[in-house]
Amino acid sequence: MRDLFVSPARRVGPLRCACLLLLVAALAGCGSDGGGQQAGAQQQKPALPVDIKTVQAHSVDVFSEYPGRVEGKRTVQVLARVEGILEKRLYEEGQIVKNGQLLYTIDPKPFQATVNQRKAERASARASLDQAQRQWKRVRQLYKADAISEAERDQGLSELETSRAAVQQAQANLDSAEIDLGYTKVHAPLTGVTSLRETDEGSLVSNGTRLTTITQLDPVYVLFALPEDDAIARNKALSLMGAETADDKTREATIILPNGDEFPVKGVVDFTQSTINPDTGTVQLRASVENAGNALMPGRYVRTRIRLETRQDALVVPNIAISDGRQSTQVYIVSDDNKAKAVEVELGPNVADGRIINKGLSAGDRVIVSGLGQIQPDADVKIKQGDAGKDGAPAGNDSNSQGSKMGSNERSADDSSALLAGIDQPSLRLSPRADLQLPYPNAYAANRDQDR
Repeated sequence: MRDLFVSPARRVGPLRCACLLLLVAALAGCGSDGGGQQAGAQQQKPALPVDIKTVQAHSVDVFSEYPGRVEGKRTVQVLARVEGILEKRLYEEGQIVKNGQLLYTIDPKPFQATVNQRKAERASARASLDQAQRQWKRVRQLYKADAISEAERDQGLSELETSRAAVQQAQANLDSAEIDLGYTKVHAPLTGVTSLRETDEGSLVSNGTRLTTITQLDPVYVLFALPEDDAIARNKALSLMGAETADDKTREATIILPNGDEFPVKGVVDFTQSTINPDTGTVQLRASVENAGNALMPGRYVRTRIRLETRQDALVVPNIAISDGRQSTQVYIVSDDNKAKAVEVELGPNVADGRIINKGLSAGDRVIVSGLGQIQPDADVKIKQGDAGKDGAPAGNDSNSQGSKMGSNERSADDSSALLAGIDQPSLRLSPRADLQLPYPNAYAANRDQDR
């Protein structure tokens, strides 16, 4: 009998619980469908836009850089050539002096006295010669008159010849004395920069005493060495073009300063050693460089860039396109079906535009040069519109591109609508801070009020 008097609000309770259970099941089903749609969307990744470079076979110069050292074209030690007191130094240490400029003076007085003495001896010899010539003139006349014997005539001729020799000897002694006197003035043998002084003024110097060192600064030499393989490649290129080739770039050398700047004047390789150094396995080369501004100081370390060879029909790719695979070096190319294909390559030398590829690529291959960190083998890729036309790859028309873009946007919108279809209704919306809202909130609100 108690059941007959159960209130209507209590009879609604079981029905209310059943509705809640159905609602939770519906929400779980919607969440499962949304997760499946998201997983499907992740599996169907859109094509990755990439930049490409279409490789073409062409002639390319192969350059390489090598460390080198600058040295003066000529380095001369200035030595004293006579013994005496060093009187004056007429230049500043470290100053650039001109060829023939007076540098030092050595006390000339003893040498001047010797010159005067030699002049007197020459004058005495000439006087003796004059006397012998006069005596010979008389002897010859007497011999013709048969007044003297043949022996007396020969004696007069001998005295004449002896006097002539004495004059020559006196002249030679005078010349030697004048040379020594000239050595008392020390001149610069070439134009260059001077070193620190080796001898102070007032010192007694002798023949061979070093006074200073002069280094020629214009032009200068740059000495550098090539590894054996590079030297062989360069010699092979020179032999193909001829040792005396008209191509100036073959012998041209670019000097790279320590800060990375190029020296404005190109050098010329004027010496190549004909043998390989067995200790270092290198070949010595030398470049001559005009150094009008004296910017290249002897002893400075620089880098020298020279052309080793010229590759015909070479394939070059940018360095950014090269990556390391699991067991080899590789690049990605775009296949005919617009997929990324990993290709193993054999690298050649570096050039100005990138890296020469010896094996692995063919002319016309479209090499991917962007987005390599996101690319997987056989992934779908899409060539960017500007790059497709620029690199010679087939460029699609703008309408198709825009249509694809619009289609992609529409698909994204449809996917989003489908994903949110089950949860975008007020009856199924959940919020972390809001209570669960059930369908027909007014009816259940009334029942809730009745239960209270």
